Amino acid sequence: MKWYAERRDVTQHPNRMLTPRVTSIVEENFEISGGMLVCQINAGEFDVKDKDGISYHVNLHTKSCSCFSFQTLLIPCPHAIAAAIKEKSSIESLVSNFYTMDTLVAAYAGNILPISSEVNPSIAGTEGESESIQIC
Repeated sequence: MKWYAERRDVTQHPNRMLTPRVTSIVEENFEISGGMLVCQINAGEFDVKDKDGISYHVNLHTKSCSCFSFQTLLIPCPHAIAAAIKEKSSIESLVSNFYTMDTLVAAYAGNILPISSEVNPSIAGTEGESESIQIC
């Protein structure tokens, strides 16, 4: 039961800094990571075996996993979460800053102006251009 206590300690953070959707993904990956066998290779590198016996190479320093989900989404995959628990690292620290509440708030802090489908004739008209702008 020691592994359960380690898992609980790592995930209990009083201040959530991630967006709700990313928090949901991390929680789902956390649940999937239960029961994985983790062996440390060296500082920050781990061999993680899932429940089917398939091995994955996780590097917490470069935030990568051989499943490629970690480096593609910039959200820790279940293998990375299992490795982080073994290392007693914060799982939230492995998530990209793109997914923090601060970044979300900053994205909507300024005015968001509508985009018109009509071109202003005073700024359009560079040599032969008379078409309107269409944004799909």
